[in-house]
Amino acid sequence: MNKIYYSFGILFFVIMQIAVAFTLVVVFQGVFTMNSGLSILLALPLTIAIAFLTSRMVIRNTVTMRYALVVLAYIVMQTGLALVASTLLASIFNVTNQALLIGLSSILSFTVGLVVILLILRRDEQLDGGLRGPKMKTGETVAWSIIGIFLVFGTQIVAGLIQSLLFGIDQGSENTADLVAIAQEFLPFIVVIAVIGPIIEELVFRKAIFGWLYRRTNFFVAGLISSLIFAVIHFDFEHILIYGAMGFAFAFLYVKTKRIIVPIIAHIALNSFVVVVQVLFIDKINEFMDTATFIFTRIGMILL
Repeated sequence: MNKIYYSFGILFFVIMQIAVAFTLVVVFQGVFTMNSGLSILLALPLTIAIAFLTSRMVIRNTVTMRYALVVLAYIVMQTGLALVASTLLASIFNVTNQALLIGLSSILSFTVGLVVILLILRRDEQLDGGLRGPKMKTGETVAWSIIGIFLVFGTQIVAGLIQSLLFGIDQGSENTADLVAIAQEFLPFIVVIAVIGPIIEELVFRKAIFGWLYRRTNFFVAGLISSLIFAVIHFDFEHILIYGAMGFAFAFLYVKTKRIIVPIIAHIALNSFVVVVQVLFIDKINEFMDTATFIFTRIGMILL
């Protein structure tokens, strides 16, 4: 088992370093307008240095090092891996459709990212990771998983109403709309939105970032910082209140149960609901709304 673990670890470590190198080359070319040769020349020693530092972090394997690696893996996944995947798909397989390109590259990068994060967090709790204190028993965990779904939905609704009534901000999220638009054109992308994405985000923002801060501060400070990062990373600043409130709700579920699976289930349920409503059943919902509008119009005409 250990041999398989180490083999996978080395494989994905190499993949991540390739992604880092690719990102550095793109940054040098795009931001600093360097030519390809100079960009590669500068990216090579930096990649080696980053590989050395990350390998040292892996060897030390403290809670801080592990969680820092999780955050680093998430950043690389969102940048380098996505760039590598989209470039390969466009150049080798001649994928030109934008939704298909984003969808396929996201599936590839998110899958690799999830595997890397799970490898990093292997035996985390046996190595002094996780939240301190007794974990909820199985029955209570199941109950709180169900309660957590309603808690997160309620939090989102309340935050949306506050945002709308006090600040006049529409509840529709541009970030969600963009993801839904891609999923409508490329249905397999649903897996990223509804399952892989929520799992990764809970491992990164709740287990790693919130968990590390919570052990050193308190719930409010750890929840505020991790929730703000969670909100900012979605690049939907108009709806930062909703994302922040949801971050607090997920953090509460994690602290209450001491089990990361509970906020993961709640997050998956929330995203799956959005997918079902806005992607899979949107045509039927529109038909129903058109029918309802027609009926109410006719009733109004009769009453008048």
